[in-house]
Amino acid sequence: MPSALSAPFASRELNGETLLDELASLRQAAMPQKHLNDCAVAARALRTTPLAEVPFAFQALARERFQAQPEIAGMLVRWAAKVKSEADLEALCLHLQRMALASGLLNAMYRGSGRLPRSGR
Repeated sequence: MPSALSAPFASRELNGETLLDELASLRQAAMPQKHLNDCAVAARALRTTPLAEVPFAFQALARERFQAQPEIAGMLVRWAAKVKSEADLEALCLHLQRMALASGLLNAMYRGSGRLPRSGR
């Protein structure tokens, strides 16, 4: 039987308001899309990590791969500390993947809107 999600991962706002707040913070830090993509891929590679080792594995990932991007490193460490079950770990990996996807879509929309003719207003 799959384990239940703990509160932070069961929140309706995890991939809503929480995701948007994190995206806004990363955008304010001018985080390149490539780093978000790398973060999502690297996190997915850790989804088979034994539960007791999850915080340490994410701390190592933050330190070794994202030290030059403190916003991502901090986010990884904060979220990993909240993982209490395999279901939480999967939810975290999906959250990071959704963040990278949403960021990519927003970036494309911003670029596209810059190419639209301005109205005469």
